[in-house]
Amino acid sequence: AAIRAAQMGLKAACVEKWIGKEGNVVHGGTCLNVGCIPSKALLEASHKFVEAKHDFDEMGIQAGDVTMDVTKMIARKDKIVKNLTGGISGLFKANGVTAIEGTAKVTSGKQVEVTDAEGNTTTYDAEN
Repeated sequence: AAIRAAQMGLKAACVEKWIGKEGNVVHGGTCLNVGCIPSKALLEASHKFVEAKHDFDEMGIQAGDVTMDVTKMIARKDKIVKNLTGGISGLFKANGVTAIEGTAKVTSGKQVEVTDAEGNTTTYDAEN
């Protein structure tokens, strides 16, 4: 929504509280960082493992002793998440969206109160 608002000529900001494994703010919220996207990456790998382990033989494909390397699966999932969160950050920059670190709440009218990870609070006044 922030990207589209900026594309339409509005001054836009997005408040994000998610801290990544490297200790910096990453965009995309729960869905991208620990929810939908990581789950789908791990499910895809798991489905391929089951296919190779149990379903290939009936198709005439001999895969031998198929094993799972969970460490590599997690590394692949982390790479996918990092690429996508980096893409969002790039889109924010390209479209002029201001990224703000913290947790936000609308306090009254057009004011937004943002509390950062250290507990410091800043109030922003919006035009829209």
